[in-house]
Amino acid sequence: MRVDEELGRALAELSSTLTPQPDPYGRVLARYRRRRQRRLGGLALALVVSVGGTAFAVAGPARTTQPPPANPNESIAPVLAWSDKLLQSPPRGAVARDTGYVRQLSDLLLDAQRRGDFPNLTVPVNAVRVLFIDDVNDQRIALAAFVRDRPDPVTGWPSAAVWLVAEKGASAGKLASTGSVRGTSDALEPYESLAVDDPSGPGKAIHVAIAPAGCVFLTAPALNGNAFQWASEPTGSYLIRTPQTQRPEWWRVNCGEVTRKITPGRGSLAAKPITDAQLATAMSRVRGNVTAQRARELVYQSAQSAGYRLTALPSVVWGGHVAGVPTGGSPTAGEPSVTNGQVTVLAAPTVDGNWVGEVTIEPDQPRSDSVISTGTSFTVSTDPTDPAGVLAVPIDGDAAGGEDQQFLLVVTPAAATTVRVLRDGQEVARAPASGSGAALTVPRPTAGLVVMALDGSGRTLAGAQVSDEGAQGTPETDAWNQD
Repeated sequence: MRVDEELGRALAELSSTLTPQPDPYGRVLARYRRRRQRRLGGLALALVVSVGGTAFAVAGPARTTQPPPANPNESIAPVLAWSDKLLQSPPRGAVARDTGYVRQLSDLLLDAQRRGDFPNLTVPVNAVRVLFIDDVNDQRIALAAFVRDRPDPVTGWPSAAVWLVAEKGASAGKLASTGSVRGTSDALEPYESLAVDDPSGPGKAIHVAIAPAGCVFLTAPALNGNAFQWASEPTGSYLIRTPQTQRPEWWRVNCGEVTRKITPGRGSLAAKPITDAQLATAMSRVRGNVTAQRARELVYQSAQSAGYRLTALPSVVWGGHVAGVPTGGSPTAGEPSVTNGQVTVLAAPTVDGNWVGEVTIEPDQPRSDSVISTGTSFTVSTDPTDPAGVLAVPIDGDAAGGEDQQFLLVVTPAAATTVRVLRDGQEVARAPASGSGAALTVPRPTAGLVVMALDGSGRTLAGAQVSDEGAQGTPETDAWNQD
């Protein structure tokens, strides 16, 4: 599998855990996020992506996330209670009707764990509960919970979780083997999901999600700026999507009268690979200079990471070489805080009617920490791909002049020669523009700043306010922290 495809998959998984949440559970979840062991098939490069102005690194296989200390003002007790409801739920899935098979699988998993067959799950365990098992296309998929003797001393989670995948009709012994493990977590959360490659073809996948018994899944097609039309799933408290049934959609979990989760369905709008026709569309309004190969890679990676939050594939807005752009690095750690490099801007429409964009920065000189690119994300309410318009994106300004200064990347109409920045009608910054772009530092805060693009005669061509930092506005929800 190509490296750019693996990066796309890694980004897609990462985005599901880094999306800002509209309620306190997002912060609780971040603190108690379990360590995930994923098979990423040889991904050996690192890519840093900024979400809301903060950089996160996607590393190689077997990456871990250690939660920071919990905030005593944010209780995780309701989350643990819902996790226990999932643990106490009866097994779901067609194969789960075979109670003898389920019992045998539970016993074999417990024996295997106690023998040390699962290197990512070595704590003392007193029981194993199979929560899901079904044959999906040509594969047998199962979710098992491992109940610890004592809750995890760091996170407080009482149960771990393991996803297992083998061939359709596999024996309990085969399914309980180390080779069948596809995902290990040190926490059984109230909502669990898995994506696994389907043998039917490259890029094809099976998606399974499960919630506590008594909860119900609803799904709705992804719409651009319109209200979701929700419909109940016939499977009730779990959901399965195959390559034959996958579509651009959103998922919702209701438990009683309360909506506990809203999330985009797994998958993306990106073909694998991006077709020539899709690339032509993505490049149809590009300004500046971007190679077709790099554009193809970035469009695929961006679409994979954003998934069905988007209603169309990303477009390439601008590309060019920029000097002194902040990278978020730390000179004391041997990482440059500014760099000269190739910058590429992408943007795409989202389900809430806004546009979300990404700025990718590829340094001219390789970094000592093996990070191959850095960047940031932004949100605007109007189409940033309009060649006659202005797009102003703030990029981490700490390295660009201190706490009072913000680095600003501006995309302009082709005829622009100058960029002016105004606050309350007064000019606060000015810079030359060429190649439909400009870079400058402006005083903070950027809220309320107006950026104007001027031609050689001083005539104003277009103007816009500075975009919002971070990918905002999508209707994702996690409410497992509610009683």
